[in-house]
Amino acid sequence: MKVFIVLSILIAVAVAQYEPQGPPIPYSFNYISDTEDGGRSSHQESGDGAGRVTGSYTVNDLEGHERIVEYIADEGGFRANIRTNEPGTASLNPADVVVESSAPQEGAAIAYSLGAGGPVARPAAQIAPVGPPVAAAGGRGGPRYVLVPVTDPRARGAY
Repeated sequence: MKVFIVLSILIAVAVAQYEPQGPPIPYSFNYISDTEDGGRSSHQESGDGAGRVTGSYTVNDLEGHERIVEYIADEGGFRANIRTNEPGTASLNPADVVVESSAPQEGAAIAYSLGAGGPVARPAAQIAPVGPPVAAAGGRGGPRYVLVPVTDPRARGAY
């Protein structure tokens, strides 16, 4: 009898937690935000309720570097186009991502090629150390986060 009561309670709890799911609902959002180091970021995205998502995000820093990523996720998978002027980037097309870099190509970028054993990277030119951050007008200084490829000496021990 006790087993029947416990089983009845468990079934009642399970039924009470069931929430029928209706059809997917289309959505859209966006934001623009100033970063702590004086830069700016923004993001916008929309979904049609049938599984197709499109969006973009932008990251700007004090030095005038900008990254714009436009993406689509649908039945064909995830695809992105990236436009940037960040130092150390090169125009590449890995996987389904298109990278369009307008950064100077004076040996600072790492060139990737597909060799017999897989991707092969050419080392970057010597990189000068990053100085202390410059506070924006009315802003404050703070730690600077620098994105570097895993082959960069500054990334040693982080991966």
